[in-house]
Amino acid sequence: MSMSYAGNVRRDAPERDLADDRAFPPRLVAWTSTIILMLLFATAYLDRQIISLMVNPIRTEFGVGDFEISLLQGFAFAVLYALCGLPLGMAVDRYPRRWIVMGGVLIWSCAAMMSGLAESYNQILVARIFVGAGEAALAPAAYSILSDLFPKRRLTFALGVFMIGALLGAEGSLAIGGYILHVAADGITVPLLGRLEAWRFAFVVTALPGFVLAALAIFIHEPARERPAGSGAGWGAVLRFMASRKTFYFCQIVGFSLVMALVYARLAWNPTFLIRTYGWSVQQAGYALGAFGFVAGIAALLLGGRIVDGMFARGRLDAHFRYYVVGGTILGLFGIATYLAPSPLLFFVGSLFIIVPLNMGAIGASAVQVATPPHLRGRISALYLMSVALLGMTLGPAVVGFLTQHVFVNDASIGTALAWTYGILGPITALLFFAGLGPMRDAVARESDW
Repeated sequence: MSMSYAGNVRRDAPERDLADDRAFPPRLVAWTSTIILMLLFATAYLDRQIISLMVNPIRTEFGVGDFEISLLQGFAFAVLYALCGLPLGMAVDRYPRRWIVMGGVLIWSCAAMMSGLAESYNQILVARIFVGAGEAALAPAAYSILSDLFPKRRLTFALGVFMIGALLGAEGSLAIGGYILHVAADGITVPLLGRLEAWRFAFVVTALPGFVLAALAIFIHEPARERPAGSGAGWGAVLRFMASRKTFYFCQIVGFSLVMALVYARLAWNPTFLIRTYGWSVQQAGYALGAFGFVAGIAALLLGGRIVDGMFARGRLDAHFRYYVVGGTILGLFGIATYLAPSPLLFFVGSLFIIVPLNMGAIGASAVQVATPPHLRGRISALYLMSVALLGMTLGPAVVGFLTQHVFVNDASIGTALAWTYGILGPITALLFFAGLGPMRDAVARESDW
Protein backbone atom coordinates (compact mmCIF):
# COMPACT_ATOMS: atom_id res chain seq x y z
CA MET A 1 0.00 0.00 0.00
CA SER A 2 1.36 3.41 -0.87
CA MET A 3 2.54 5.95 1.67
CA SER A 4 2.68 9.67 0.96
CA TYR A 5 4.58 12.47 2.68
CA ALA A 6 3.67 16.12 2.92
CA GLY A 7 6.41 18.12 4.56
CA ASN A 8 7.14 16.39 7.82
CA VAL A 9 3.72 14.71 8.04
CA ARG A 10 3.16 11.07 7.14
CA ARG A 11 -0.29 9.97 6.01
CA ASP A 12 -0.93 6.27 6.67
CA ALA A 13 -4.14 4.44 5.87
CA PRO A 14 -5.83 2.63 8.81
CA GLU A 15 -5.55 -0.64 6.86
CA ARG A 16 -1.77 -0.30 6.97
CA ASP A 17 -1.80 -0.06 10.76
CA LEU A 18 -3.96 -3.19 10.98
CA ALA A 19 -1.66 -5.11 8.68
CA ASP A 20 1.29 -3.80 10.68
CA ASP A 21 -0.23 -5.17 13.92
CA ARG A 22 -0.67 -8.64 12.39
CA ALA A 23 3.06 -8.80 11.67
CA PHE A 24 3.86 -8.69 15.40
CA PRO A 25 3.34 -11.25 18.23
CA PRO A 26 0.10 -11.22 20.31
CA ARG A 27 -0.01 -8.43 22.85
CA LEU A 28 0.03 -10.81 25.83
CA VAL A 29 3.28 -12.34 24.58
CA ALA A 30 4.78 -8.94 23.86
CA TRP A 31 3.87 -7.43 27.23
CA THR A 32 5.00 -10.50 29.20
CA SER A 33 8.47 -10.18 27.69
CA THR A 34 8.43 -6.43 28.33
CA ILE A 35 7.64 -6.93 32.03
CA ILE A 36 10.46 -9.48 32.38
CA LEU A 37 12.92 -7.07 30.77
CA MET A 38 11.62 -4.30 33.04
CA LEU A 39 12.30 -6.39 36.17
CA LEU A 40 15.82 -7.21 35.00
CA PHE A 41 16.41 -3.53 34.27
CA ALA A 42 15.29 -2.76 37.83
CA THR A 43 17.95 -5.08 39.27
CA ALA A 44 20.53 -3.42 37.01
CA TYR A 45 19.75 0.06 38.28
CA LEU A 46 19.50 -1.14 41.87
CA ASP A 47 23.10 -2.38 41.66
CA ARG A 48 24.20 0.63 39.62
CA GLN A 49 22.79 3.44 41.77
CA ILE A 50 23.01 2.14 45.35
CA ILE A 51 26.46 3.74 45.52
CA SER A 52 24.96 7.25 45.54
CA LEU A 53 24.09 6.78 49.24
CA MET A 54 27.58 5.53 50.10
CA VAL A 55 29.51 8.75 49.39
CA ASN A 56 30.38 9.59 53.00
CA PRO A 57 31.24 6.07 54.26
CA ILE A 58 33.39 5.30 51.19
CA ARG A 59 35.19 8.64 51.51
CA THR A 60 35.90 7.85 55.15
CA GLU A 61 36.86 4.21 54.55
CA PHE A 62 39.33 4.82 51.73
CA GLY A 63 40.36 8.45 52.34
CA VAL A 64 39.26 9.85 48.96
CA GLY A 65 37.50 13.02 47.80
CA ASP A 66 34.40 13.89 45.75
CA PHE A 67 36.20 13.55 42.42
CA GLU A 68 37.34 9.99 43.21
CA ILE A 69 33.80 9.15 44.28
CA SER A 70 32.51 10.57 40.99
CA LEU A 71 34.74 8.08 39.15
CA LEU A 72 33.00 5.23 40.97
CA GLN A 73 29.60 6.68 40.11
CA GLY A 74 30.33 7.44 36.45
CA PHE A 75 33.61 6.57 34.75
CA ALA A 76 34.22 3.20 36.43
CA PHE A 77 30.80 1.96 35.36
CA ALA A 78 30.90 3.57 31.94
CA VAL A 79 34.28 2.31 30.70
CA LEU A 80 33.45 -1.38 30.16
CA TYR A 81 29.74 -0.62 29.71
CA ALA A 82 30.81 1.28 26.62
CA LEU A 83 33.57 -1.02 25.35
CA CYS A 84 31.65 -4.27 25.88
CA GLY A 85 28.59 -2.79 24.20
CA LEU A 86 30.18 -2.99 20.73
CA PRO A 87 30.81 -6.76 20.57
CA LEU A 88 27.58 -7.39 22.46
CA GLY A 89 25.69 -5.25 19.93
CA MET A 90 27.00 -7.46 17.13
CA ALA A 91 26.04 -10.55 19.13
CA VAL A 92 22.52 -9.15 19.59
CA ASP A 93 22.15 -8.85 15.79
CA ARG A 94 23.29 -12.45 15.22
CA TYR A 95 22.49 -14.70 18.21
CA PRO A 96 19.58 -15.49 20.58
CA ARG A 97 19.16 -12.42 22.72
CA ARG A 98 17.68 -14.05 25.83
CA TRP A 99 20.95 -15.88 26.57
CA ILE A 100 22.95 -12.67 26.16
CA VAL A 101 20.65 -11.04 28.70
CA MET A 102 21.00 -13.90 31.19
CA GLY A 103 24.79 -13.86 31.03
CA GLY A 104 24.90 -10.12 31.60
CA VAL A 105 22.65 -10.31 34.67
CA LEU A 106 24.86 -12.94 36.32
CA ILE A 107 28.06 -10.97 35.64
CA TRP A 108 26.82 -7.65 37.02
CA SER A 109 25.31 -9.34 40.10
CA CYS A 110 28.65 -10.97 40.97
CA ALA A 111 30.49 -7.67 40.48
CA ALA A 112 27.94 -5.75 42.56
CA MET A 113 28.44 -8.16 45.46
CA MET A 114 32.22 -7.78 45.19
CA SER A 115 31.76 -3.99 45.56
CA GLY A 116 30.75 -4.64 49.16
CA LEU A 117 33.76 -6.87 49.81
CA ALA A 118 36.43 -4.53 48.38
CA GLU A 119 39.39 -3.88 50.68
CA SER A 120 40.74 -0.81 48.87
CA TYR A 121 39.62 2.02 46.60
CA ASN A 122 41.22 0.30 43.59
CA GLN A 123 39.32 -2.92 44.29
CA ILE A 124 35.94 -1.19 44.45
CA LEU A 125 36.89 0.71 41.28
CA VAL A 126 37.47 -2.59 39.46
CA ALA A 127 34.24 -4.06 40.84
CA ARG A 128 32.23 -1.10 39.54
CA ILE A 129 33.91 -1.51 36.15
CA PHE A 130 32.64 -5.10 35.92
CA VAL A 131 29.14 -4.04 36.97
CA GLY A 132 29.20 -1.91 33.80
CA ALA A 133 30.48 -4.82 31.72
CA GLY A 134 27.55 -7.02 32.74
CA GLU A 135 24.92 -4.35 32.30
CA ALA A 136 26.17 -3.62 28.77
CA ALA A 137 24.35 -6.76 27.61
CA LEU A 138 20.84 -5.78 28.65
CA ALA A 139 19.92 -2.55 26.88
CA PRO A 140 20.96 -3.40 23.27
CA ALA A 141 19.22 -6.78 23.56
CA ALA A 142 16.09 -5.24 25.09
CA TYR A 143 15.85 -2.47 22.47
CA SER A 144 16.20 -5.04 19.68
CA ILE A 145 13.64 -7.42 21.18
CA LEU A 146 11.06 -4.71 21.86
CA SER A 147 11.44 -3.36 18.33
CA ASP A 148 10.44 -6.83 17.11
CA LEU A 149 7.51 -7.06 19.54
CA PHE A 150 5.76 -3.72 18.87
CA PRO A 151 4.98 -1.60 15.79
CA LYS A 152 6.78 1.74 15.57
CA ARG A 153 3.76 3.80 16.54
CA ARG A 154 3.59 1.97 19.89
CA LEU A 155 7.30 1.47 20.47
CA THR A 156 8.08 4.53 22.61
CA PHE A 157 5.37 3.67 25.13
CA ALA A 158 6.59 0.04 25.30
CA LEU A 159 10.14 1.27 25.84
CA GLY A 160 8.75 3.60 28.51
CA VAL A 161 7.32 0.61 30.38
CA PHE A 162 10.71 -1.11 30.09
CA MET A 163 12.37 2.04 31.43
CA ILE A 164 10.14 1.92 34.52
CA GLY A 165 12.63 -0.72 35.61
CA ALA A 166 15.28 2.00 35.79
CA LEU A 167 13.04 3.97 38.14
CA LEU A 168 12.25 0.92 40.25
CA GLY A 169 15.95 0.24 40.62
CA ALA A 170 17.36 3.76 40.84
CA GLU A 171 14.75 5.24 43.15
CA GLY A 172 14.28 1.96 45.00
CA SER A 173 18.01 1.90 45.70
CA LEU A 174 17.59 5.16 47.63
CA ALA A 175 14.78 3.85 49.81
CA ILE A 176 16.25 0.37 50.25
CA GLY A 177 19.76 1.70 50.77
CA GLY A 178 18.58 4.29 53.27
CA TYR A 179 16.74 1.61 55.24
CA ILE A 180 19.71 -0.79 55.24
CA LEU A 181 22.12 1.93 56.33
CA HIS A 182 19.75 2.76 59.19
CA VAL A 183 19.02 -0.73 60.53
CA ALA A 184 22.62 -1.94 60.08
CA ALA A 185 24.24 1.29 61.22
CA ASP A 186 26.49 -0.50 63.72
CA GLY A 187 27.41 -3.28 61.29
CA ILE A 188 25.96 -6.77 60.89
CA THR A 189 27.28 -10.32 60.87
CA VAL A 190 26.64 -12.25 57.64
CA PRO A 191 27.12 -16.05 57.32
CA LEU A 192 30.33 -16.92 55.45
CA LEU A 193 31.28 -13.24 55.10
CA GLY A 194 31.68 -12.28 58.74
CA ARG A 195 30.96 -8.82 60.11
CA LEU A 196 30.23 -6.14 57.52
CA GLU A 197 29.81 -2.40 57.85
CA ALA A 198 26.39 -1.09 56.82
CA TRP A 199 27.52 0.20 53.43
CA ARG A 200 29.15 -3.13 52.57
CA PHE A 201 26.06 -5.04 53.67
CA ALA A 202 23.91 -2.83 51.40
CA PHE A 203 25.98 -3.77 48.35
CA VAL A 204 25.72 -7.49 49.16
CA VAL A 205 21.96 -7.44 49.80
CA THR A 206 21.07 -5.48 46.66
CA ALA A 207 23.16 -7.85 44.49
CA LEU A 208 21.19 -10.95 45.51
CA PRO A 209 17.97 -10.41 43.43
CA GLY A 210 19.95 -10.59 40.19
CA PHE A 211 21.00 -14.20 40.81
CA VAL A 212 17.33 -15.21 41.16
CA LEU A 213 15.78 -13.06 38.42
CA ALA A 214 18.37 -14.06 35.79
CA ALA A 215 16.35 -17.25 35.23
CA LEU A 216 13.42 -15.16 33.94
CA ALA A 217 15.37 -14.47 30.76
CA ILE A 218 14.40 -17.98 29.58
CA PHE A 219 10.79 -16.77 29.17
CA ILE A 220 11.59 -13.75 26.97
CA HIS A 221 9.98 -14.22 23.55
CA GLU A 222 12.44 -14.26 20.64
CA PRO A 223 10.62 -13.12 17.49
CA ALA A 224 11.96 -14.51 14.21
CA ARG A 225 14.13 -11.92 12.50
CA GLU A 226 14.41 -11.24 8.81
CA ARG A 227 17.90 -11.62 7.36
CA PRO A 228 18.09 -9.29 4.37
CA ALA A 229 21.03 -9.34 2.03
CA GLY A 230 24.03 -7.90 3.81
CA SER A 231 22.68 -8.59 7.30
CA GLY A 232 25.84 -10.53 8.12
CA ALA A 233 28.07 -7.61 7.13
CA GLY A 234 30.53 -6.19 9.62
CA TRP A 235 30.97 -2.81 11.22
CA GLY A 236 31.88 -1.21 7.91
CA ALA A 237 28.29 -1.55 6.69
CA VAL A 238 27.02 -0.11 9.95
CA LEU A 239 29.29 2.92 9.71
CA ARG A 240 28.39 3.50 6.05
CA PHE A 241 24.72 3.48 6.95
CA MET A 242 25.24 5.95 9.79
CA ALA A 243 27.38 8.17 7.54
CA SER A 244 24.49 8.36 5.07
CA ARG A 245 22.40 9.90 7.88
CA LYS A 246 25.25 11.52 9.80
CA THR A 247 23.50 14.70 10.95
CA PHE A 248 20.60 12.74 12.45
CA TYR A 249 22.86 10.33 14.34
CA PHE A 250 25.18 13.14 15.51
CA CYS A 251 22.29 15.16 16.96
CA GLN A 252 20.64 12.05 18.40
CA ILE A 253 23.73 10.63 20.07
CA VAL A 254 25.26 13.86 21.37
CA GLY A 255 21.90 15.35 22.35
CA PHE A 256 20.76 12.39 24.41
CA SER A 257 24.26 11.97 25.86
CA LEU A 258 23.99 15.49 27.28
CA VAL A 259 20.55 14.72 28.69
CA MET A 260 22.04 11.58 30.27
CA ALA A 261 24.82 13.70 31.78
CA LEU A 262 22.15 15.69 33.60
CA VAL A 263 20.35 12.49 34.63
CA TYR A 264 23.52 11.10 36.20
CA ALA A 265 24.43 14.40 37.82
CA ARG A 266 21.06 14.21 39.57
CA LEU A 267 21.26 10.52 40.46
CA ALA A 268 24.83 10.76 41.73
CA TRP A 269 24.63 13.96 43.76
CA ASN A 270 21.00 14.58 44.82
CA PRO A 271 21.33 12.65 48.11
CA THR A 272 24.55 14.49 48.96
CA PHE A 273 22.91 17.79 47.92
CA LEU A 274 20.06 17.30 50.41
CA ILE A 275 22.45 16.20 53.15
CA ARG A 276 24.90 19.10 52.73
CA THR A 277 22.48 21.87 51.76
CA TYR A 278 19.50 21.22 54.03
CA GLY A 279 21.12 19.09 56.75
CA TRP A 280 19.05 15.99 56.03
CA SER A 281 20.09 12.54 57.21
CA VAL A 282 21.00 9.78 54.76
CA GLN A 283 17.76 7.98 55.63
CA GLN A 284 15.62 11.11 55.07
CA ALA A 285 17.27 11.81 51.73
CA GLY A 286 16.93 8.20 50.58
CA TYR A 287 13.24 7.89 51.44
CA ALA A 288 12.24 11.29 50.06
CA LEU A 289 14.16 11.03 46.80
CA GLY A 290 13.12 7.42 46.29
CA ALA A 291 9.40 8.08 46.76
CA PHE A 292 9.43 11.29 44.73
CA GLY A 293 11.52 9.88 41.90
CA PHE A 294 9.48 6.72 41.60
CA VAL A 295 6.04 8.34 41.46
CA ALA A 296 6.99 11.37 39.39
CA GLY A 297 9.35 9.35 37.19
CA ILE A 298 6.76 6.75 36.18
CA ALA A 299 4.28 9.52 35.33
CA ALA A 300 6.99 11.29 33.28
CA LEU A 301 8.02 8.13 31.41
CA LEU A 302 4.51 7.12 30.44
CA LEU A 303 3.43 10.68 29.65
CA GLY A 304 6.48 11.27 27.47
CA GLY A 305 5.96 7.97 25.68
CA ARG A 306 2.31 8.75 24.96
CA ILE A 307 3.08 12.26 23.72
CA VAL A 308 5.85 11.14 21.35
CA ASP A 309 3.90 8.09 20.09
CA GLY A 310 0.87 10.31 19.54
CA MET A 311 2.85 12.85 17.51
CA PHE A 312 4.55 10.08 15.53
CA ALA A 313 1.24 8.34 14.79
CA ARG A 314 -0.13 11.65 13.47
CA GLY A 315 2.80 11.86 11.04
CA ARG A 316 5.36 13.94 12.96
CA LEU A 317 8.42 11.98 11.96
CA ASP A 318 10.62 14.25 14.08
CA ALA A 319 8.47 13.78 17.21
CA HIS A 320 11.32 12.57 19.40
CA PHE A 321 13.49 15.60 18.65
CA ARG A 322 10.60 18.08 18.90
CA TYR A 323 9.91 16.84 22.42
CA TYR A 324 13.48 17.63 23.46
CA VAL A 325 13.67 21.06 21.88
CA VAL A 326 11.21 21.99 24.61
CA GLY A 327 12.72 19.56 27.13
CA GLY A 328 16.25 20.99 26.87
CA THR A 329 14.92 24.49 27.48
CA ILE A 330 13.06 23.28 30.58
CA LEU A 331 16.19 21.56 31.90
CA GLY A 332 18.22 24.76 31.60
CA LEU A 333 15.72 27.12 33.22
CA PHE A 334 14.25 24.92 35.93
CA GLY A 335 17.56 23.16 36.65
CA ILE A 336 19.08 26.44 37.81
CA ALA A 337 16.04 27.32 39.92
CA THR A 338 15.84 23.84 41.46
CA TYR A 339 19.42 23.65 42.73
CA LEU A 340 19.46 27.23 44.02
CA ALA A 341 16.17 26.73 45.87
CA PRO A 342 16.31 28.09 49.45
CA SER A 343 14.15 25.29 50.89
CA PRO A 344 13.54 21.55 50.35
CA LEU A 345 9.92 22.26 49.34
CA LEU A 346 10.98 24.54 46.48
CA PHE A 347 13.65 22.03 45.48
CA PHE A 348 11.00 19.31 45.01
CA VAL A 349 8.65 21.73 43.21
CA GLY A 350 11.40 22.53 40.72
CA SER A 351 12.23 18.83 40.40
CA LEU A 352 8.67 18.18 39.18
CA PHE A 353 9.52 20.14 36.04
CA ILE A 354 12.99 18.77 35.32
CA ILE A 355 12.11 15.13 35.98
CA VAL A 356 9.86 15.04 32.89
CA PRO A 357 12.61 15.57 30.27
CA LEU A 358 15.17 13.73 32.44
CA ASN A 359 13.28 10.49 31.86
CA MET A 360 14.70 10.25 28.36
CA GLY A 361 15.57 6.56 28.05
CA ALA A 362 12.52 5.42 26.11
CA ILE A 363 12.48 8.39 23.75
CA GLY A 364 16.22 8.25 23.06
CA ALA A 365 16.13 4.52 22.37
CA SER A 366 13.01 4.78 20.24
CA ALA A 367 14.58 7.51 18.09
CA VAL A 368 17.30 5.03 17.12
CA GLN A 369 14.92 2.17 16.42
CA VAL A 370 12.48 4.05 14.15
CA ALA A 371 15.31 5.25 11.89
CA THR A 372 17.38 2.04 11.78
CA PRO A 373 16.75 -1.20 9.81
CA PRO A 374 16.13 -4.28 12.02
CA HIS A 375 19.37 -6.08 11.12
CA LEU A 376 21.48 -3.09 12.24
CA ARG A 377 19.64 -2.12 15.42
CA GLY A 378 21.75 -4.10 17.87
CA ARG A 379 25.03 -2.57 16.73
CA ILE A 380 23.75 0.97 16.28
CA SER A 381 22.03 0.77 19.67
CA ALA A 382 25.38 -0.35 21.12
CA LEU A 383 27.15 2.64 19.55
CA TYR A 384 24.44 4.93 20.92
CA LEU A 385 24.74 3.40 24.40
CA MET A 386 28.54 3.54 24.25
CA SER A 387 28.43 7.27 23.52
CA VAL A 388 25.81 7.89 26.18
CA ALA A 389 27.92 5.97 28.69
CA LEU A 390 31.25 7.60 27.88
CA LEU A 391 29.89 11.14 27.60
CA GLY A 392 26.73 11.14 29.71
CA MET A 393 27.45 8.80 32.60
CA THR A 394 31.00 10.09 32.98
CA LEU A 395 30.49 13.80 32.36
CA GLY A 396 27.53 14.43 34.67
CA PRO A 397 28.91 13.14 38.00
CA ALA A 398 32.50 14.21 37.20
CA VAL A 399 31.67 17.84 36.34
CA VAL A 400 29.80 18.32 39.62
CA GLY A 401 32.52 16.57 41.64
CA PHE A 402 35.24 18.61 39.93
CA LEU A 403 33.45 21.92 40.53
CA THR A 404 32.88 21.24 44.23
CA GLN A 405 36.42 20.00 44.83
CA HIS A 406 38.52 22.27 42.59
CA VAL A 407 36.50 25.37 41.59
CA PHE A 408 34.17 26.36 44.41
CA VAL A 409 36.22 24.39 47.01
CA ASN A 410 33.32 24.19 49.41
CA ASP A 411 31.14 21.19 50.26
CA ALA A 412 28.13 23.49 50.65
CA SER A 413 28.53 24.72 47.05
CA ILE A 414 27.22 21.49 45.52
CA GLY A 415 23.94 23.24 44.66
CA THR A 416 25.83 25.91 42.74
CA ALA A 417 27.78 23.25 40.86
CA LEU A 418 24.58 21.43 39.89
CA ALA A 419 22.91 24.70 38.82
CA TRP A 420 25.87 25.57 36.56
CA THR A 421 25.80 22.09 35.04
CA TYR A 422 22.08 22.31 34.17
CA GLY A 423 22.25 25.93 33.08
CA ILE A 424 24.94 25.20 30.49
CA LEU A 425 24.04 21.73 29.19
CA GLY A 426 20.25 22.27 28.98
CA PRO A 427 20.27 25.01 26.30
CA ILE A 428 23.00 23.24 24.31
CA THR A 429 20.75 20.15 24.24
CA ALA A 430 17.77 22.15 22.95
CA LEU A 431 19.87 23.65 20.14
CA LEU A 432 21.18 20.24 19.06
CA PHE A 433 17.71 18.76 18.77
CA PHE A 434 16.44 21.83 16.93
CA ALA A 435 19.24 21.41 14.38
CA GLY A 436 18.29 17.74 13.97
CA LEU A 437 14.57 18.13 13.20
CA GLY A 438 14.93 17.99 9.41
CA PRO A 439 17.55 15.22 9.39
CA MET A 440 15.36 13.07 11.63
CA ARG A 441 12.36 13.44 9.33
CA ASP A 442 14.53 12.36 6.41
CA ALA A 443 16.14 9.44 8.30
CA VAL A 444 12.81 7.98 9.44
CA ALA A 445 11.24 8.35 5.99
CA ARG A 446 14.18 6.46 4.43
CA GLU A 447 14.58 3.74 7.09
CA SER A 448 13.44 0.92 4.79
CA ASP A 449 15.50 2.11 1.80
CA TRP A 450 18.77 0.58 2.98
